Formats: sequence, structure tokens, C-alpha cells
Amino acid sequence: MRAHSPVAGSGALHRILVIANPKSGSQQAVPIIKRLVELSAAGQLEMAVRYTAPDVSAAELVRDAAQFDRVVAVGGDGTVTQIMGGMIGVETPLAITPGGTGNVLAAALGLSADWQQACADALDPDCARRPVDLGVLDDRFYFALRFSAGYEAQVTRDTTPALKTRFGKLAYAWYAARHALRLQVARYRFRVDGGRPFRLRAESVWVANTGALGVLGLELNPLIRLDDGQLDLCIFHVSALRNLRSLARWVFGNNRRAAGRNDWLPPAVLRHIVVRDRVSIAASPPQPVQIDGDTVSTTPCAISVLPAAVHVCVPRAS
Repeated sequence: MRAHSPVAGSGALHRILVIANPKSGSQQAVPIIKRLVELSAAGQLEMAVRYTAPDVSAAELVRDAAQFDRVVAVGGDGTVTQIMGGMIGVETPLAITPGGTGNVLAAALGLSADWQQACADALDPDCARRPVDLGVLDDRFYFALRFSAGYEAQVTRDTTPALKTRFGKLAYAWYAARHALRLQVARYRFRVDGGRPFRLRAESVWVANTGALGVLGLELNPLIRLDDGQLDLCIFHVSALRNLRSLARWVFGNNRRAAGRNDWLPPAVLRHIVVRDRVSIAASPPQPVQIDGDTVSTTPCAISVLPAAVHVCVPRAS
């Protein structure tokens, strides 16, 4: 399915709803909100600010999003995804100011990494709007980046919020290295779009909505897009030393070509399948599951595709 191009915004802003996570990894919420308030006052905009809490999810705070001209997210990938889950079917566009540890989604959308510029872009009445697909885990949890089971989910589980606040991305790197020294193989069973089930042994499984990895600007595959109306099942087997060497050449090489979807994938991807509707995943032994940086459950599970679930503000030149 072809990806959509961003479309022009619809004009004037009057009422703005800001949803902020004060505990996001970079602890940037306070200066971001202060700048948004300054910009809204200069533009004579009415702004409401609401904060997430341990017992209040971002999704609950946007139930009345249709009453506003724009919703602005202040937080990391997990906060932004929660907000998206609460805005499905709402015409109000979502603007994002990167305030987390990784901010992978903002980077994938081409948003500015400079928080002051991101604030200005968030309140630009003429911003472009880009549709974004979502994945739905077990008909409960939404994700915009990717689902993973196995290795990456183990790293996410062990990297606590306190460690992310103190060490940022280095916290992820530390646990990624530790788990890489003792990779565990699981026996997986898959069923894609109602087809025939199949089994594979693997260390990690992804269902990706974007190819952006959030590390050194790397992409798993630039043809995996946030707005192509589908998800990409990638099954990883990286135990063999030859695969690790090939993976290093893939990461640091410059001779890749995007002739086809599979031509960009690293050699450690044992199998790649496009998911247009639904994929079910089971594992023995059961594996932890994470979505967009939050560990939420374990296998078995099922993931569905929700095309063009929300519209996000992006710079006009994006």
C-alpha cells in the first residue's frame, strides 16, 4: 500500500490542549510547557494543561479532544502513544514536542529535536497533517513504533524509569549489552492474516510500524513507514557469530539499496512478512512483550493493524 503525503493544515487555532508527562526521561516537561504558554499568550490562544500521573493515563486526559483545535503531547514515545490511543477517530490533530529519553517517534516523523523549535512547530496553525497507523495489542494496548517479544522486551523490562532518568539512552545500551551476552532462543508459533500457522526458533520478534530504530539515526528499513496501512513482522535469529559479523557490516556499510522491502533488512532477520490485518504470536517458553518502550504483558498475544488512526502535525517542509 502506498504511503500518504502530508496535507496542509486547516487554519486558525483557538483552543489548545496540552498533555504532559512530568516524569518523562529527559525531565524537559517544565521548560517545554513554559515555552508553550508563552507562545500561546503571544498568539492569544486559550490553552489547557493536564498532567499524567501513576493512576491517570494520557488516554484518559484526551477524551474531550474533539473540543479543541489541537492537542500537544509533552513526553516520550510511551506518553505519545497513549495519547494517540485516546484520540482514535477524532479529527483534532496531534502535535508532538519531544520530551522523553528516546523520542524515536518524533524523529521518524521528521520533527525538530530542538525543543524550542518543536514548541513553535506544535503551535503553527498552517502545519501539515500526516496520517499515522497504529498497532493494537490484544485489542487493548496501542503502539505507534513497534511491538517486540524476546530480547528487546527483556532489555526494556530491566531498564527502569529511574535508570532512564539518570543515564538516558546509556541505560538501554548497558542492558542491551548484558542481555546480548546470554541471548535466549524461544520456539515461536505465528499466524499472519488468517493464513497457515508456522513455527520458527528466534531470539527476538518485532512487529514494526516504522523502520526507525532510534539509535545513531539507523533504520531497520526505510520502506517500513508509519502511514503505509500495514505492519511488518520481523523474526530475528542472531546467535551465530557469522550473523553478528554480517549485522555489523549492515550497520556500518554504505552499499545498501532500497530496491525492495527485503533488500534493506539486516541478515539477522530470519523471516519478514507484511501484516495487513492481524498476526498472532505464541512462544515456548512464554516471552515478555513490550510496545513503544513499555513492558505490558507476555506471549501468547495478537496484534492488529489500525490504518490512519490519528493525524499528526508535521513541519510543512517535512
